[in-house]
Amino acid sequence: MLETIMVIGGSSSGKSAFAEELARELESFYNCDVFYLATGISCDPEFAQRIQKHQERRPNHWHTVEEPRCLDEVLQNWSHQPSVILVDGIGTWVTNLIYDEDWQPGSTWSQGREQACLDRAKDFIACWQKLSGALIMVADEVGMGIVPEYPDARVFRDLNGRFNQMLAAAADQVYFVVAGIAWPIKGGEAR
Repeated sequence: MLETIMVIGGSSSGKSAFAEELARELESFYNCDVFYLATGISCDPEFAQRIQKHQERRPNHWHTVEEPRCLDEVLQNWSHQPSVILVDGIGTWVTNLIYDEDWQPGSTWSQGREQACLDRAKDFIACWQKLSGALIMVADEVGMGIVPEYPDARVFRDLNGRFNQMLAAAADQVYFVVAGIAWPIKGGEAR
């Protein structure tokens, strides 16, 4: 049986730190290893620094698996049962799917590309049934601001919102993190 938890919040809201604390608690509860499934790709110096901060905050005994796009494929044959899997993060995964290896600047967004991305989310959810332990997903809430100026940013906002809806619907618990405070919005308890 898999316990699924989604942690959603805005930039620098404390969502990753909260998810890491949950992973520590669940590591003790399930008495199993923690696997940090990192979706980030070091694409510029600023993002590389963000990745480094996350790496430094994690305990040394956690295992890191780096996978920018194929989360479903990584988990389909997951041999570490039970385990605590922390996926950080969903928004970066969405970005990586949008700007897949064949994307070119100036490319237009299509229904086919959008459906292919949504199918990856469905496949990711479908593979949960084969896992045991806990799965924690860190997601970005980006739909509460103004309408983005650029078309690419609007594509990301909309697709990220659809992924968040799908994952939240499938998750057992969902926490919304604001200013470092986690509010349960589905299952869970106040923290």
